[in-house]
Amino acid sequence: MLVIGERINSTRQKINEAIGSRDAAFILREAESQIKAGADYVDVNCAMTVGDELQDIEWVIGVIQGGIPNVSICVDSPNHLAIEKALKVYRAGGGIFINSITGEEGRIKEIVPIAKEYNTKLIALTMDESGMPNTADERFVVARKIYDRVRREDFPMENLYFDALIRPVSTEPMQAREFLASIPMIKKLDKAKTVCGLSNVSYGLPHRTVINSAFLSMAVQAGLDAAILDPTDRLVRSSIAATRVVQCQDVHCAGYIRAYREGRLA
Repeated sequence: MLVIGERINSTRQKINEAIGSRDAAFILREAESQIKAGADYVDVNCAMTVGDELQDIEWVIGVIQGGIPNVSICVDSPNHLAIEKALKVYRAGGGIFINSITGEEGRIKEIVPIAKEYNTKLIALTMDESGMPNTADERFVVARKIYDRVRREDFPMENLYFDALIRPVSTEPMQAREFLASIPMIKKLDKAKTVCGLSNVSYGLPHRTVINSAFLSMAVQAGLDAAILDPTDRLVRSSIAATRVVQCQDVHCAGYIRAYREGRLA
């Protein structure tokens, strides 16, 4: 399972302030700490800064790749111009995610050509002009619509990751069950993969890491391929290590044992 570190997001006050003040050391520490904790990709979101998003994302990408030459990134923005700017300045030797498209035709036309040009992985949110679906069946209908549309653009379908949009169980308790049910349905689409923004499930609840960890294990069992999460959360990190063991993804438990010896388990 791919881990996308969520912490460099301008909705977080300290990140927003660091971007505004051009505190390169702070941003680089955040990136390095997530990679050390097991992140495969570092998410970068500058959409909520008070400055110019294009300039901000160019600066953040430059800082991270300047300190981590082979860093893989996930460019996260509602603005296709900011996404394109980030990819133009990216020179590291890692991989790239774009977050995200939806079922809306305008968004597909803006983003898919960029993803093809830069050979990126692409996250597709299962929502369209009608809004966010409620049931697993409705999520699959939107996913199928996006899948068929993106395939017509000759996009490599093995690079398409569907986010079926988990919602907080504190206000919509049935949504976790519907999300989990949607994963195997979506994965019936040839080569399609799945991803989720993990922390959304626990919004509004105390000690959120417990909910996040339990839900992540259930989602991986259902077939989840990637998650956007905080890899520095020790309980979530431990859940990932344990889940990889029981899913036969960690040969001879080597990764789990190494994490234990390094003190990275809760």
